[in-house]
Amino acid sequence: MSRFMIAAITVGTAVVAYASHSHNGSVQLHISTMHDNNGTATGPGSLDEEYCVQSHTGDVTTTALANYIEAVLTQRPGKQWDGAAGWRVDLWRTPKPCNLYTSQERAAIEIEYHAADAWPTVPLCGNTTYSCTVLSKPTFDSIGKHQHYDWAVIHFQSRHVRALDERARNFINHETGHVFGLADPRFQGDCMESVMHNALYGCTQFSYVTYPTASDLASVTRIANRQN
Repeated sequence: MSRFMIAAITVGTAVVAYASHSHNGSVQLHISTMHDNNGTATGPGSLDEEYCVQSHTGDVTTTALANYIEAVLTQRPGKQWDGAAGWRVDLWRTPKPCNLYTSQERAAIEIEYHAADAWPTVPLCGNTTYSCTVLSKPTFDSIGKHQHYDWAVIHFQSRHVRALDERARNFINHETGHVFGLADPRFQGDCMESVMHNALYGCTQFSYVTYPTASDLASVTRIANRQN
């Protein structure tokens, strides 16, 4: 199971017809850099998304987890987040685990992926129950007139990703969807074919959806365009 949280803020979500559910209004739950990019073909810019990976469990090594996450995010053309919204989603893996950066260096990394056997200090993860995504460092988008966030930290329960299999692919893509503004089903039956809404999240009419669908990518494009 998965949950999504952002500090102590609770907001509603609205259905976007013909696309996956996304957050809108004055507070929008997505990472700020997705509205633009300024990197090159060989390296990230300040408006691209760098990410680091760290395992805190003996179930999977940091290297194995990082390699798998990189493959899921960037090595399935047409079925990946990297390149979404006309390359405003531009993902770059850092060469070291998250904890090997200074606090100043780490502050420049937009997304962190962590796996552990339990998350007792992350309330919405339910200790050993849920994987969850936390957005922090709110900033104001003066163009779109909404609040969004500079940092995203994904907390995986080890049992959700340790096998590095299709189930793990689902969890990786689902939590990454939260980083780019996509929402969980709001109630039983509030479902569509989406990496956000499938059998793992109460939408039993859909089996595993292990990659972002066309509607997921269309929603992310609308968010990047400030049209959600």
